[in-house]
Amino acid sequence: MFHHWRLRRRCQALARQCRQASLESYINVCTGFHVDTLINTPLISVDLELTGLDPMHNQIIAIGWTQVDHGRIRFGSNRHIMVNSDQSVGHSAAIHELTDSEVATGVPFEIGLQALFEAAAGRVWIFHHAGLDVAFLQQACLAWAGVAPPFAVLDTLHMEMVTRKRRDQPVKQGELQLGRLRSLYNLPRYTAHNALIDACATAELILAIASRMDPSGALRLKPHVRYF
Repeated sequence: MFHHWRLRRRCQALARQCRQASLESYINVCTGFHVDTLINTPLISVDLELTGLDPMHNQIIAIGWTQVDHGRIRFGSNRHIMVNSDQSVGHSAAIHELTDSEVATGVPFEIGLQALFEAAAGRVWIFHHAGLDVAFLQQACLAWAGVAPPFAVLDTLHMEMVTRKRRDQPVKQGELQLGRLRSLYNLPRYTAHNALIDACATAELILAIASRMDPSGALRLKPHVRYF
């Protein structure tokens, strides 16, 4: 209850300061936000490709997402957007395999953010290692709309870590990486790597984690949601 009250107050203040209509609409929807069970809570799984790991100096160069409704991934909602950047992809190209010439064909970051937040309105976000992606999105929104919007998040990495701590299970180096963790849940390996594929991979992982926690599909999400 306290988290919900604090989120509502924060959203009311942010909506008054916001300079962009689509982000203001997202923030206003957050004021009436309700987190229920997995089946009854709309979700959106998101992944970003970045030029580096510092949200103050690096940039978003690709956004991928898919929506999850009634405990099922809506692959028809899949979206992958390349974002134009004035910054070289540098050494990060070895990870996401995007080149400067490919990034140059992308849309302005304002267009990408507008599409993303329209798709995310009224939904809980799903990330793998949420802190990094949320920091980049909030920094981008500050430049775009003058405010850093709130996020209600399910973080697959954090959920697995908490579960293991409760069971006194050790975490080996690299074991919580997305691909490694998926293999532990017997999910297929995806050889290609981009923001959309990783967003879908994370959506599949959250459903696998939730199924293990509550096979009935009625997992209550509120204890697992983190607010940024």
